[in-house]
Amino acid sequence: MLRLSPLIACFLSCIVFQLHAQTKVVGECAVTYDIHQVSTNGDTSLVGQKQVYIKGNGCKTILKTPELTQTLIFNTQQDTAIILKEIGLNKLLQYIKYASLNQVNLVASKKNGLTSTILDYPCESITLTWADGTSMEVSYTNAILPTVTVYEQAFKEIPGLVLAYQLNTKSGSRIVYRANKVDLSPITLNVFEVNKESYQLIN
Repeated sequence: MLRLSPLIACFLSCIVFQLHAQTKVVGECAVTYDIHQVSTNGDTSLVGQKQVYIKGNGCKTILKTPELTQTLIFNTQQDTAIILKEIGLNKLLQYIKYASLNQVNLVASKKNGLTSTILDYPCESITLTWADGTSMEVSYTNAILPTVTVYEQAFKEIPGLVLAYQLNTKSGSRIVYRANKVDLSPITLNVFEVNKESYQLIN
C-alpha cells in the first residue's frame, strides 16, 4: 500500500480544495448595474440602472430609466413570467410565456482573452454575436455562479456572474452595463411579491 508523507498529503488536499473552491455557487444574490450609452463620437451619458435579484430558481430584474420602469419576474421551473411596466402614472401588468424568452438567435461565442477586475472580482471576457449583426462583449467572474444566469438569455451558457456587458449595434453606438454593487446577503420573499390590484392587466 502506497503511503504519502504528511507534507505531500497536505499539499494534495490543498489542490483539491482550491479546485472545488474556485467557483462558488450562490442561491441568493443581488446585482446593480449602471447603464451608459456611448455615441459614435465617444460621448457617454448615464441612461438608467438595472437591478437583478436572484433567489433559488426565482429571478427579478428591474430596469429604470427616466421614462420607464420595467420589471420582469420569473422562475426557471415555471412557464409563465410577469412583466410590470410603469410609464408616468400608468401601471401595467402582463403575463407572458417564459418559454418564449428562450429564443436567442446566437451564432457565435468566442473568448477574446481580455481580463479585468470589477468590484475586486477577476473577470474574463467573451464576445457573443447574433445573426442580425449585433454583438455583445461580456465580462464575467467565475468566482461566483448564480443559480439563475438567464436574467439575460444571452448569459445562459456563461459559467459565472456577469459584471459588465456591452451591446454593440450595427450603427456603431454602444450600450454599456457595468455592476456597481454585488450583494450576497439573503433576499426576502417579499421582494418577489406583486400587489396586482395596483396594476392594469393587459394581454
